[in-house]
Formats: sequence, structure tokens, C-alpha cells
Amino acid sequence: MMTIILAILSGTVLGYAFECGDMCFHSTLRGVFCKPKELNLFRAYILVLLVATPLVFAMRVLGWIDPWIPPFAWGANIFGGLIFGVGMVVASSCVTGLFFKLGHGMLGTLVGLAAWAAGDILVYRGPLSGLRESLTASQTTLTLDGFFGSMGWVVVLVLGLLAAYWLFRAPKEMRHNRGKLWGWLPLGIAVGLIISVSWLLADVSNVNYPFGTSYVPTQIYLSITTGEKSSLWIPITLISIILGAFIAAKRADTLWFRGETLHRYLQLSAGGFLMGVGAAFAGGCNLGHALVGVPLLSLGSIATVLAMMVGVYIPHQMIVIWKRNSI
Repeated sequence: MMTIILAILSGTVLGYAFECGDMCFHSTLRGVFCKPKELNLFRAYILVLLVATPLVFAMRVLGWIDPWIPPFAWGANIFGGLIFGVGMVVASSCVTGLFFKLGHGMLGTLVGLAAWAAGDILVYRGPLSGLRESLTASQTTLTLDGFFGSMGWVVVLVLGLLAAYWLFRAPKEMRHNRGKLWGWLPLGIAVGLIISVSWLLADVSNVNYPFGTSYVPTQIYLSITTGEKSSLWIPITLISIILGAFIAAKRADTLWFRGETLHRYLQLSAGGFLMGVGAAFAGGCNLGHALVGVPLLSLGSIATVLAMMVGVYIPHQMIVIWKRNSI
């Protein structure tokens, strides 16, 4: 019972913050490539890393948590990350975006979530499982600091200082507020702290990873078809993201239940499916890799996020060129 309560708490608070800041990872990455650039969500993400990385490291050193480190399997990380990035562009959302947008009344995301679940099961238990096993056959647990050996923490510190300087030089506009939405400063601090504290709550519940989406649909499928038992922590946190977004939308008076157009349903279906497939190959999504794995300095998570960026950039540029030529 305590595990369920703590998982609900973690997911609800995270969903609340996501909704208050409209923190969709698709918008976060796409904004980097827009002209003019829209960097507020990207700034929030960098701040998440600056808050969570030292806190998670300190908790590991003190022995408060014993995390699972996402492995580095370059083929799976790059291939899965690219597919996931394309899926975000097609769906105009990330996986966690589908969850928190459902919480503020965007019922059409149920279609995207169903397709995401199908893609996940297809890779883990379906005809694509052999390809996934091949891509992940050679993998290692490697972190950024470990990759650079004795100079590892110097590299990490320099990167952190450069990131902090970049944020310090950012325009003050929308630092605290973006209309009714949280600005990048409170959003980044809040999500960074939530991620960090959730590690402690997960550890109390004997769970070695606080958030993610990959393998969750397959886990539920196996529990139904074979009776296989596994931890309920992550499935409960995902459902609770919906609850947290609902509470935030209700408080902000932005709750609006509606459906989508046929064209939008097709986008959500195709994009959701690609994200399910991509996350299964990469062993994680924007939540599990970008917000949890990167603060662990997992090289697998870093490689996946970089591949996601490329996966967003290529179709984004193709759309820009197509629109330019169609004028």
C-alpha cells in the first residue's frame, strides 16, 4: 500500500508540473530548430539537468539510492532514438505529453496511447523482438564521467558551468511566466526537484528507477496473459501524471474535454506507434532517458536523446522545405 501511495504522489506532482509548464519534449526539441528559436522549454530542460544531476549523484554517493543505469547499446540507442524523434514530430507530442494532455481533456490522446502500447508490445514480444535482441546483444553500463576516465568529472563540471552560463545569459522575458504557464526558471527547478525526490520515494519502495514508459504496455500485457508479476510503481506513476495534469488544469480553469479531427487521429496513431517502437528499441523514452537517465550521466541515455534530436530535426526541416516550396 505504501508503494502505491508514494507512486501516486510522485506521478501526480510530476504531472502537475508538466501541465503548469506545458513541458512536452517534442516542443522542447522542436523549439531549438524553429526560426526564430523558441528556447524556453529547452532552457527548462537544461535547468532540470543542472538541478537533478548533482542531487542524484550525491544520493548515490551517500548510499541513499542504488539506481539502475540505462545501458549503452549504440545501435539500439541511435536507431530507437531516431524513430522516437520522428514519432514525436508526427504526433506533435512526446509520450508524457500524451499522458498530461489527456489530463487536461484532450481525449484524442487515448488513440495515441493505444498505438504507443501496440508499438511497445510489437518490439518486445512481437516480430520485431529479434531485431531488438540483435541491437542490444552487445551493451555495457557506461556513464559520461566513466567514459572520460580520471578526467570525467572535470568534463562534467565544465559542461555544467557552460550550461549554467548559457542560462544566466538568457533574456529575462518569460523567465518566471509564459502567460498563464510557468516560466522556464520555476519549471526547471520544480521538475529537477521532483525527479530527485522521486528517486528517494522509489528507493523506499524497493524500486530502482522512478519514471519511464518503455516496457510498461508489455508488462501489463504479460500480467494479463501469463500472470507474470512485476512492480506496479511505474505504471501507477504514469496514470498519476494524468491526475496531476487534471488537478493543474482544473485550478487554472483550462480543463476542456474534446475530441480531434480525423487527420489528427491519424497523426496521433502513427506518431504514437512510432514512439512505442522507438522507445522499445532504445530501452526508454523522453521521460526514462531524457529526464531520468541523463541526470545519471548514462551514456546510453545521452546517445538516445541526441538521436531523438536528430529524429526531430530531419522531419522538421522537411516540413519547412515543403511549406516553403508550396507557397
